[in-house]
Amino acid sequence: MELRQFKAILLPLCTACLLLALWMLFHSLTGVRLAGCGTGSACDSVTGGPWGYIFGGIPVSLPAAVAYLLLIICVLFLGSDRSLDRLLWILLPLLGGCLAGAALWFCGLQLFVLHAFCKYCTLLHGLGCAAAVIILIAAHRSAPKANGRPFIGFAAGVAAAAVFALVQAHTRPDAVYDSGRTEVLLPAFEEGEVPVLAGDSPTGESLTLLFDFQCNHCRRLHRILPELLERSGGQFRIFLCPVPLSSACNPYIPAGGTDRFAGSCQLTRCALAVWYARPEAYAAYWDDLLGSGDERAAISPDDALKRAQELLGDGLEAALADPRIDAYLRKVEELFGRTSSAGSGGVPRLILGQRWLVPETDDADELLQLIRTELSIPQ
Repeated sequence: MELRQFKAILLPLCTACLLLALWMLFHSLTGVRLAGCGTGSACDSVTGGPWGYIFGGIPVSLPAAVAYLLLIICVLFLGSDRSLDRLLWILLPLLGGCLAGAALWFCGLQLFVLHAFCKYCTLLHGLGCAAAVIILIAAHRSAPKANGRPFIGFAAGVAAAAVFALVQAHTRPDAVYDSGRTEVLLPAFEEGEVPVLAGDSPTGESLTLLFDFQCNHCRRLHRILPELLERSGGQFRIFLCPVPLSSACNPYIPAGGTDRFAGSCQLTRCALAVWYARPEAYAAYWDDLLGSGDERAAISPDDALKRAQELLGDGLEAALADPRIDAYLRKVEELFGRTSSAGSGGVPRLILGQRWLVPETDDADELLQLIRTELSIPQ
């Protein structure tokens, strides 16, 4: 590969990656959500959670932007001086290895830990891997007598990315959350209106959990609720309150743009129909709707309707028309609206009295500590 061709390919590629990393960095620093990464989305779960930061608060997009900026500088100066070129052909494979190693780390996190994929992150890592391969090939061809030095530099870059991964794992925030308090009186639910998860104590604190069946955060939280009850020693009773985040049926969700939760209206109705018609069957059915915390386990509204049909048979139509469903939706949407404000409309949302908490953690101990601290519950 000729130098001119190498620069013509790599410069636009690295520039695109730099702009994408800077755009993600801007959104991380300002708190503005990325386009298509609304509340509860898989993308928001990746970029807005604790794994989106290093040293407790520095967005991971910052070191990514620095790496691509260094790459651009190296490529720009390549060919200007023979002695400088020798140094640059050492640095380029090193940076390429960093990109490849980082891609392996973050794609592994999304696949095995978060069970969710950010389209922007995946695009950036894909482009980064392409740049790394191009650099490695060009470095090898430009220095065929270098005794494998480009490959050694590339391996050193991968090792540097591994060190980065270890540092991030040891410095990530314990939990990310939002919390607040409202001064208005809030609607309350009683047993029979919605399912209740309870520990051994029937007198535990009653927490109301607002969630959406299509919300990735909610599916992940659902997975650790039994462990939370166990760790709390039966301190809580959790009222499970699905609330659709679709403007089609929730008046507190602004209309306009793409409705990412359009299926939530039907999913919520199906779940409530099963709960009211066959409460003994709701647990397995709701587990199917919420999945295992994996975004790929999300069930479609049509599949949910088919499963409800299997459970309720000819009674499905009557169950879906149950007036208690509409009464419940009006009540839960009012509760959602009264605990929402600009920048605080996320779910899953735990409510106690007039306090609310939107946690982002996969650890039951961290969640327990957040609930006790932010909702002012004594141990």
